[in-house]
Amino acid sequence: MGILTTDKFPLLVVLNPFSGKKQSREVWETILQPALHRAGKPFKVIESGAQGHAQTYFFDNIKPIITDLVQSISVANKPVSDSASGPSVVLPSSATLEVMVVGGDGTVHEIVNGILHGVKGTEFVSEAFRPTVKFSIIPTGTGNAISTSLGVTSVQDALDRYLAGKEIPMRIMTVSTKASGNHWEPRLYTVVVNSFGLHCATVYDSEEFRHLGNERFRQAAMKNIENLKQYEGKLVFYGPVQSYNRSSHSLAPSNNSSGDDLTASTETLSGPFTYLLITKQASLEPGFTPTPLANTADEWMDVLAVQNVGQAEILQMFGATSNGQHIQQEQVEYFKTKVVELETPTQGRLCVDGEFMTIEPGPDGRVRFEVAKDLNTQIFGVFA
Repeated sequence: MGILTTDKFPLLVVLNPFSGKKQSREVWETILQPALHRAGKPFKVIESGAQGHAQTYFFDNIKPIITDLVQSISVANKPVSDSASGPSVVLPSSATLEVMVVGGDGTVHEIVNGILHGVKGTEFVSEAFRPTVKFSIIPTGTGNAISTSLGVTSVQDALDRYLAGKEIPMRIMTVSTKASGNHWEPRLYTVVVNSFGLHCATVYDSEEFRHLGNERFRQAAMKNIENLKQYEGKLVFYGPVQSYNRSSHSLAPSNNSSGDDLTASTETLSGPFTYLLITKQASLEPGFTPTPLANTADEWMDVLAVQNVGQAEILQMFGATSNGQHIQQEQVEYFKTKVVELETPTQGRLCVDGEFMTIEPGPDGRVRFEVAKDLNTQIFGVFA
């Protein structure tokens, strides 16, 4: 039996009343809930009470949620057996869980990490059974990077796309550090952006301006630009790499590109870095498109590296991000890759979808970013 859904299983609505300008509950009550009633879509509301709540909820409950989903499908598609024992149940090979996020990218990040850590090492994801999770992301957060990158223009637009039912893959990146035995252990899963340097410092400092909504990032950015720092480190790329050629205005394979061998070092980019992004999304908020060639659904990560520039240069770069023209500037290096590692000579800070982790110094402290290859991880889609 193939991939199935069931009208009897509810859409899970994750409502974050604290995201963005705190309009999620009003949007839910006045627009979304009435529309779902009219469409005959059953739903269950999960309210996120605090930071980390959505991740904990799905970590604790994803196994019973999947079990209930499978049971609802199995009963709805129960063939009659020829045996005297009565009907027999045929289990599906896959099932689709729909999750509507009335919130921002941080809530999506929490749900993805809760689900993947919750099913890790269990029988719930295997060759015999692989669930899929489809997100409808209603943009009521601060940045709304995923929605903006998909061209979603409003709450109504996002709702219409969900009701239309068309979806694309939402590819996941893993952020790993070295564990005992020198193997890579995934620490976090990320759907939007990993950053080091000015962007990370901006997100970190933006909490003090949260009451300003989207404006908080501009205020935090200006604070950090006034005291602009350079961040020592180096990037090591593995496997196939494409780099942006400013003369031809196009991407081209690196001279050292190693085909599909993700274990072979391709090239190294040394800092210091003023601004460094490793991302799956083209835009991080409306009007700010730092990685214009990124694609939510493809198998590449986009890397934007700005090296050792001053205040005037970084402001000029930011001024050109609305239309993607900044990648033409000489101070900007732009790559597409599948695996890249970041090493720093001293302890540093990394921002992963708004969550922060420490980079330990030296080769043993390297952090590895890659588009997840494991089909048990790449189980997500987004209505687009």
